Amino acid sequence: MLLLFVGIVVVTGFAAVLAAVLDAGPDSPDSEVFFEDPVADMAFQLVGIAIGIPVVLWGARYLGRRPAGTVSSVLGRLRWKWLGLCAAVAVPMIIVQFGIMIAWTWGEESAEPAGDGFPGWTAFLVSLAVLGALVPFQAAAEEYVFRGWLVQVIGRAVRSPWPAVVIASLLFALAHGFGELSGFILLFYSALWWGWLVIRTGGLEAVITMHAANNLLAFGLAAGFGELASTETAADAPWQAMAVEFVFAPLYCLVMARIADRKGVARVSPGEGPRAGAGTELAAGAGAELAAGAGPAAAVGPGLAASHASTPEPVSGPAAAPAYGPEPVPGPEPVPGLEPASESRPTSGPASASAPESGAGTGPERAPGPGAGPESGPGPAPGSRVEP
Repeated sequence: MLLLFVGIVVVTGFAAVLAAVLDAGPDSPDSEVFFEDPVADMAFQLVGIAIGIPVVLWGARYLGRRPAGTVSSVLGRLRWKWLGLCAAVAVPMIIVQFGIMIAWTWGEESAEPAGDGFPGWTAFLVSLAVLGALVPFQAAAEEYVFRGWLVQVIGRAVRSPWPAVVIASLLFALAHGFGELSGFILLFYSALWWGWLVIRTGGLEAVITMHAANNLLAFGLAAGFGELASTETAADAPWQAMAVEFVFAPLYCLVMARIADRKGVARVSPGEGPRAGAGTELAAGAGAELAAGAGPAAAVGPGLAASHASTPEPVSGPAAAPAYGPEPVPGPEPVPGLEPASESRPTSGPASASAPESGAGTGPERAPGPGAGPESGPGPAPGSRVEP
């Protein structure tokens, strides 16, 4: 938390100094912005939030003593293919959501643009370029802080991710400032659903794409109407926006959870089996999962394992053994003077009572494995009795 605060102060201080050196500050000394140009001022605000990404990753690695990528997903990295699929769903859905809200509030005084109007194509395209480059990092930083790191830290302390999701969602809503009650409810409600989706899909990708799509469209509309200098946030959203969000937040989350199930998106860290002290690790899903070919594995959210846990590389193939698991149980020691069973050979006389009836041997006389044809193995030894 201290590093996040220091990072924001450094970016803000640099913006103030740069505005003074370039004489690009506002005319009014009481202004809340550093730059007269709203695009430049917005750019530094976005960078001040985006600084949360390197701070969180550094903190996870050197203070949490775990792989930094465990903040991103249960595989220890951002799953780019899954992120792209989430974007393909989030972008059209957020366009429909904004369209419904605009149509609903059309003509109302509170919904009329309060900016300077369209700034011209040059300024508008420059604004879109700056926003397109920075908004995804700003949105991702908020997810890394509130849906990633905070949930992991609080969740590890209380041994459950769900109280952590509630606390982090409340902090997320408060971080946007105090505006309308409808705006606060919208933010808190959305954050709860997004927190559930992170645990449900084992990573931040689905919420990063929705958050980035929402902010890109909102900032793009603001740039088109000349409202980038506005100090309003989502906390000032009207009740119509809250009502629309009540439908679209669960709709998006349930759709992405369904797609994740069909695509086999990992919800738990691969190979996280029980070990000594496993009680200190946090369940990331709604209960324990079973790792393929292994014993019960602790269900872990993105990076929710204890600080001593490492994240293995994903194992390919459905029948591949997990990277972690219980130690193999050693077989009995061979008795001195007797050959191991795998090296025994069939006798030419009657079969010994203690010998296995399969007559397993080595080389070309090995007993047929499962599925072998009736003529793939050796015939009975001479003089041995063949059971029907």
